Amino acid sequence: MSAPSEAHDASCATCRRGRPRSERVKHKVLEAAAELLEKRGFKGLTIEAVAERAGASKVTIYRWWPGKAALATDAFLAVLAPLAPFPESRSPLEDLREHIFGLVSVLTGRWGPVTASLIAEGVSDPEVRAAMLARWIEPRRVQARKVVARAIEAGEMHPEVDPEVVLDSLYGPLYLRLLFGHEPLDAAFATQMWKNALAGSAVAR
Repeated sequence: MSAPSEAHDASCATCRRGRPRSERVKHKVLEAAAELLEKRGFKGLTIEAVAERAGASKVTIYRWWPGKAALATDAFLAVLAPLAPFPESRSPLEDLREHIFGLVSVLTGRWGPVTASLIAEGVSDPEVRAAMLARWIEPRRVQARKVVARAIEAGEMHPEVDPEVVLDSLYGPLYLRLLFGHEPLDAAFATQMWKNALAGSAVAR
């Protein structure tokens, strides 16, 4: 009767070993995709190149991602999300401001051109657009909506404000300047943009 138990124990041990290894491989794939995305851009990124760089098989990559667009967006997200977090302090409005200024720093850094290229690619490629909306834009907006809701609850914003309009007023100008470069995208602009966007929404104190 001991053999089945021993086999079960061995199987469980294999499962425990397999999961951490799987996570390590996934991390390597995302890391490789991010490096190639930065160096070659979306058009130059291939599943074959990512697999070779990460030491993983294409079958393994396709098990986690349906295609190049999803992989590129997740790699992009893995790098950028920690750089523009949503802090949580006593002032939701200040938290939102800190997030926006953090995003400005990201967009004016080495990942700015990558961000612009993915957005531009999404105009003509529905798969990239869907991946960017689902994996990058909407998750950020979900978090931002919660901050706006907290600001309204805390009495920092008028209760009748439309959160979607507030968010478009904050994010839209950043991406416009990133894509067209018609005017500087810097801290001075972010400061003025913040004042203008919140002029009719924030409660005077």
